[in-house]
Amino acid sequence: MKKKQELAKEHALYKHGFRLLEEQLATYIKEHYEGVSKIEFSPIYKDGGDGYSMLTVRVVPIISDNHGHKAMLGTQIGRITYGSYGLGGELYLDFDRVDDSEIIILKDLDTQKELDLSSEEHLPEKAKLESNSAIDENILALVEDNQLKGVKKSDNGSPKAKISYNLEIKKGTL
Repeated sequence: MKKKQELAKEHALYKHGFRLLEEQLATYIKEHYEGVSKIEFSPIYKDGGDGYSMLTVRVVPIISDNHGHKAMLGTQIGRITYGSYGLGGELYLDFDRVDDSEIIILKDLDTQKELDLSSEEHLPEKAKLESNSAIDENILALVEDNQLKGVKKSDNGSPKAKISYNLEIKKGTL
């Protein structure tokens, strides 16, 4: 069992890394989709890593449209299950073996470009996504399934969309 101090340090790293990831995802949606009134996030779900199963740490974006509909990304629609976001995909977290400092790397899965954001408190301009095919495919499926209405990809974006970040850590899965 991990000591309280180690667990607190680990959770601080999760919160820092996921804050940057949530900001990256929300910024992409807000700047590339019109018809969005709100973007919020599930808690950070931590599961496994107990010696019996692999560690997963994930978050799910939730979008509200201008018509009052709300839909979660990363769910099953028809026969396709869309992914949530976190460790092993867009986010790499660790501690430096030399000085024990935080290592936070965000990965653009479309370009495979990796950015070290370890020293950043907020998403820098260089870490904004130009494209994200996983989000694009998921939002299109939500619109086609009538879970979202009037949401479409557009250079106009949704500049007035509200964003609610969530850095609560919960054990288990969504």
